[in-house]
Amino acid sequence: MRQLAGTWLFIVLGLLFGLFADLGAADPVDSDSGNINLSELRAFDLLCRCETGCIVNTVSLSSDGNYLAVGDFNRSVSLFNSKGKKLWNYTTGDIVYTVSISPDGTGVAAGSNDKKAYFFNREGKLLWSYETEGSVNCVVVSSDGSYVAAGSDDGKIYFFNKEGRLLWNFDSGYSVRSIALSRDGSYVTAGGSSYCIYLFDRDGNKIWERKTGSVINCVCITPQAQYVAAGGSNYNVYFLNQKGDFSWIHNPAYWISSVSLTNNGSYLAAGSFDDKVYMFNSTGTKLWDYKVKDDVYSVAISPDASFIAAGSWDDTLYVLDLGGKEFWNCSCGGNINDVFISRDSSALAAASDNGAAYLFERNSTVFAQLFRDARFLSGERLGLPLKESMTATGGIENVVEIASASSGKVSDDIKSSASTESSSRLSELLNFFKYPIFLLLAVLIVAVYLKNRAFKKRIREENLEDFENLDDEKHMPGN
Repeated sequence: MRQLAGTWLFIVLGLLFGLFADLGAADPVDSDSGNINLSELRAFDLLCRCETGCIVNTVSLSSDGNYLAVGDFNRSVSLFNSKGKKLWNYTTGDIVYTVSISPDGTGVAAGSNDKKAYFFNREGKLLWSYETEGSVNCVVVSSDGSYVAAGSDDGKIYFFNKEGRLLWNFDSGYSVRSIALSRDGSYVTAGGSSYCIYLFDRDGNKIWERKTGSVINCVCITPQAQYVAAGGSNYNVYFLNQKGDFSWIHNPAYWISSVSLTNNGSYLAAGSFDDKVYMFNSTGTKLWDYKVKDDVYSVAISPDASFIAAGSWDDTLYVLDLGGKEFWNCSCGGNINDVFISRDSSALAAASDNGAAYLFERNSTVFAQLFRDARFLSGERLGLPLKESMTATGGIENVVEIASASSGKVSDDIKSSASTESSSRLSELLNFFKYPIFLLLAVLIVAVYLKNRAFKKRIREENLEDFENLDDEKHMPGN
């Protein structure tokens, strides 16, 4: 009986273990341990699916995510609100390759294969257009809406004021494929088929020109213009300082389609046609790469550095943390051609081949839990600082720890990276062994039950046999 009791005790303890392991795995964020189960987070909610009826090439968001500008293959520029209502639509002469909306949503710029750059107000009135001598591949509006820059297949970089007056242009001699502005419009960077990366000031003075030996597919610039990044068809990622010095060059493996910098230039994300997202630090060290199922066509780091968005031609929009871990994705039913994050980091837009643009809202509750920071709930702009001390393997836990330390408010419930890692490993072990243990317990329960039945049957048979023997003895002669 003692052996039987011990067996049942083992089974009960095993069931309790399985129960607690299941409870631990059920909550994406364990408030006691600080452990984060990224795979179960619903980090973004779909606000709307903005229908265009044809391939969407490009999207752009106002700073608060309340307005979404869209350009499509049906020659249209459209503006939607965050509820998915189309506020207006304008038909150009050909495919719309590029759009850009001012942060306050009052101005929308667009570039078309009809060789024109356009500028509209929020109500959809065409304020001005400018005809170039080639397809307009890229446009961007300055953060205050005062300036518009454009790049064309005619080889020229154009710089306009908001009234549409051409302030200056520069002829590179070859197609301009990408253009970017510093936050206040004081600096313009561009690249294209001239194999060069350029930096100009607001007055059109060329500060520097750097030859790369490759077509430049994409450029970006930090808000204060301290750094410029670019990606080329020769598989290189370029990182330059404001003086135009190549701080480093890295060769991932294939065409670089998109680049994005954190606000202080400490980290650079790149999307490549080798189906990967790459992350580099400011010294050129590759921190990680993340493999998807097809070409990565567009990447963006949120302004508060809380996440990275990547759009792939595997029809999926991915969201990663700064450590390279995926914590959310959405299948959009068509190639993702462009992604855009609002300036307050609260909204994420994606352009899809399936005839729609998608607008998502960041789940503030999840991000508050993930970062242990209630400011996500209040909507306060975070501007989380990223420092060089962030480790190469660091993810969200390290970013939070650094951000809190820099503000002098280290939260008690932020665990050290070692304790977080160990609790994460424990959770993984519990989850890994949970189902085998349940199966083993089930087998043991059946075995014990059958053994118990057999034991009771044997006892009954022995008792019956003893009774029969006793009865026989009573009826023997002489008794």
